[in-house]
Amino acid sequence: MSIEVYAFDCDGTIIDSGEDIADCVNASLKAFGYWEVDTKELISFTGDGAKKLVLRALCRSTKNRFNLESEYNKKQFDSVFNYYLELYRSNPVVKTHLYAGIKELLRVLKAKDKKIILLTNKPIFLAEKIFDQLGISGFFDLLIGPETEKADGSLVKMKPDPDGLSFALDYLNEKFGKSYKKENIVMIGDSDVDILAGKNFGCMTVGCRGGIANSEKMLAENPDLSFSVASEIEKFIDILSQEKCDDFIKNFAMKNEVPIMQDEGSDFICDYITSHGVKSVLEIGTAIGYSAVRFAKLSPQIKVTTIELDEERYKAAVKNVEEQALSERITLIHGDALTAEISGLYDLIFIDAAKAQYQKFFEKYKANLSENGVIITDNLSFHGMVEDLSLTHNYSTKKLVKKIRKYIEFLKANEEFDTEFIKKGDGISISKKRR
Repeated sequence: MSIEVYAFDCDGTIIDSGEDIADCVNASLKAFGYWEVDTKELISFTGDGAKKLVLRALCRSTKNRFNLESEYNKKQFDSVFNYYLELYRSNPVVKTHLYAGIKELLRVLKAKDKKIILLTNKPIFLAEKIFDQLGISGFFDLLIGPETEKADGSLVKMKPDPDGLSFALDYLNEKFGKSYKKENIVMIGDSDVDILAGKNFGCMTVGCRGGIANSEKMLAENPDLSFSVASEIEKFIDILSQEKCDDFIKNFAMKNEVPIMQDEGSDFICDYITSHGVKSVLEIGTAIGYSAVRFAKLSPQIKVTTIELDEERYKAAVKNVEEQALSERITLIHGDALTAEISGLYDLIFIDAAKAQYQKFFEKYKANLSENGVIITDNLSFHGMVEDLSLTHNYSTKKLVKKIRKYIEFLKANEEFDTEFIKKGDGISISKKRR
């Protein structure tokens, strides 16, 4: 299982477009004398293509008295549908925006030479226009929609039919000289039809719980993994790239949506530990013990002390450390790092806990540094949002990003420490005491 092809749904996965779609549907209904429909209800009608969306809206507007049995209703449907398409074509990005972290996810996938496709029941010309306006068109190797033609001139069947995924593999293999198989592709979407398309094809599936489709219906189809938003998969790209993903800790992290360090960042810190002869590590934020285990395995002389607030994650970390036979060299503490009293001096202090508290962690534990010790902080890019706040429209995420920015400014202005910022993983800083 080496995932090399990432197939994304559009609405509810890449873009949050529900309100624009609903506004245009309601304007179309009103233009032809039909009652408007509640916005949330209209959004729930998405996922199966524009025609089914408009038909459902007409049925709801007329209290299920609308059908396509009469010639009059067929003409009415065509009129409303074409009006909707033209209106939406002219106004596709009024309230529509990318989900948090999507642009950075696409950038990272491209940098890792993964193939990226769009598989949508939305008309491709609309997806292209939206992607152009949002600046992500260049990331995609292929866009597949209801008007996509196969070599024999027939149209690709829409999800949940697996036809689109089969077409994608044939196209990518021919264009890039590859030999991708079903095992090399993952289908990512927010609706039941996305998960069904992947399962009908026989590939891995990832459900996005925070999309615009009915998440209960989506989860009922049992996706292999489920995240709040698609960008969460960024943490696991390296894991999914492995021929065999049999590392218990990493698998547990994926299944339970527990954040772990991106391998690029983790590798960098491991190289630092090895090259600088680090013997003692204090980790703020154990999660399930992935980093602590990696650090301890570098040398039998390395000892790690790590603290975790979440009880379930702490218990998982204890189990993982015991299974790796590292209990004598990894000390696990269950508690709040802001109030805990941890004694001793450490060659490296690794901050990877609550991002909003980074500065407090730094100021509290700097006294625990050995003479030549360093404080390393992770997640300073936060999926690229620290550099570009427009990548998220979520209020709480914006607040968190601003706190990370404030922490970065604190490091830059700190007269006691010199800090180097490293563009590895999700952004790392290394702070050393000035002499």
